[in-house]
Amino acid sequence: MRFSVHPPITNASGPNSVTYAELERLARSDAGAVVTKSMTHCPRTGNPEPRLRERLHNNIGSLNSMGLPNLGYHEYAQIIPKLKEYKKPVIASIASARCSHNLAPIEQYREIALTMAHAGADLLELNLSCPNLEEVPISMDPQSVRQVLKAVMKEVKIPVGVKLSPYNNTPKLFEEIAQILLDFEIAYVATINSEPLTLDIDVKTKTKVIRPNEGYGGLGGPAVLPIALAEVHRFYKFFQKHNAQISVWGVGGILKAEDAIKHFLAGASVIQIGTLYLWEGPAAFAKLWAGIQEWLHANGYTCVEELVGTVRDL
Repeated sequence: MRFSVHPPITNASGPNSVTYAELERLARSDAGAVVTKSMTHCPRTGNPEPRLRERLHNNIGSLNSMGLPNLGYHEYAQIIPKLKEYKKPVIASIASARCSHNLAPIEQYREIALTMAHAGADLLELNLSCPNLEEVPISMDPQSVRQVLKAVMKEVKIPVGVKLSPYNNTPKLFEEIAQILLDFEIAYVATINSEPLTLDIDVKTKTKVIRPNEGYGGLGGPAVLPIALAEVHRFYKFFQKHNAQISVWGVGGILKAEDAIKHFLAGASVIQIGTLYLWEGPAAFAKLWAGIQEWLHANGYTCVEELVGTVRDL
């Protein structure tokens, strides 16, 4: 079930998308859709501070171990109808985490998905890949991925996408996950979530730059662009090979128009920005889209669709 976004740029769930005020700023921006913070069954304060280094040395990216701070899904059920007033698609990002209600992860996804669909969300993005929790991400366990998709898609009637971890060093696991996705009529795959288990050190203080998880966090921004492009291209080729109507949404390393063009060439039909949005705020969407259009026109293209997946081998 395909889902169109215009312009084909959204925020990546995470940076500055927790509260209604933050989400309203996104709704007022030139983003093609609004993606909420990944919501969990219970409200979460997240990991202890400092848990985010917005800019690493030489601006190679950002590093975080946020731990999914969010308002809890009941609060987002009240926020989504207000966001709908801006006549822009609202994408509810859903995650699972340890909760006082002690619900199994699959039940958490199912219950939140049903509530978000009833609240008026246009699409669900199942975040199966948060790297900053105590639990191993669901995206790394094929059986769990299948169970979550089966539970959610049996119940809801709106399009469903999934946000996945990078599988760059696990080709067999990539094949297993991609094959499972073929069994479900999902709308898209968003790849990648931040590169997990990365570390940076402040040489002046000789300390790690973030506190949670012994200083390890998810890396985003320019440093992950080659990883993201590879994952986008692998999924695109896999879905093309199997004639699957599943779109690939590119996430990771997009700071300027040329980075976005690379994602489109690799096979992305929509892009999401995280670190760029963290750094530049809502103005980033209009600036990036203008640059993309300028590149398209300068190179003889009339729309992004003509570019998607057209990268050539040497």
